[in-house]
Amino acid sequence: MKKLLIIISLFMTSILGFANVKPLDVDVTESAKLPNFELRDFQGKYTKSKKLFGDGKPTLFIFAAEWCPYCQRELSAVQKFYEENKDNINVVVVFTRRKTNLSSTKKYVEENKFTFPVYYDSTDSLMTAFKVKTVPYNLIIQNSRIQKDLGGSKTYEELKEAFYLN
Repeated sequence: MKKLLIIISLFMTSILGFANVKPLDVDVTESAKLPNFELRDFQGKYTKSKKLFGDGKPTLFIFAAEWCPYCQRELSAVQKFYEENKDNINVVVVFTRRKTNLSSTKKYVEENKFTFPVYYDSTDSLMTAFKVKTVPYNLIIQNSRIQKDLGGSKTYEELKEAFYLN
C-alpha cells in the first residue's frame, strides 16, 4: 500500500509540475531579446537558439512551408544569398507542419538541394510563439535580439538590401 501511495504521489507531482510550464512567447519588436528555446532538425536533433543566434553574426530567420508558392520563390533566392554570405551571415529556416508533414518537407528540401540549415516545427509551437500568421515570415536576429521584422516574401535583392550588402 505504501508503494502505491508513493507511486501515485510521484505521478501527481510530475503532472502538476509540468502543468505550470508556460508556452514559449516571443516579443518580435525591434531590439527585443529572444527567450531561450530549441529548434529541431529533420533528424530529430535539437539545437539551442542561443547557439544559432548568439554568435555575433546577423541571422536571417525564416518561417516557411514547402507547399507555399511564395516560400518556394523566396527559398531559391535564400539559397543564393546563403551561398554568397554564409561566412558572415547565418541563415535559419524553420518549416511548419501546417498542411504538410516532415516527409514531404524533407523531400522538398532534398529535391531543391538547399544547403542552408533547416528545422521542422512539428508542433507549431515556434509558429505560435513568434505569432506567425502567414509564411514566409522573415526576421533579422543578432546576438539573440530582434534587429528587424522583414515580414513576408523577399527577393534576392531585397535580402541583400536588408543586410546592407548593396
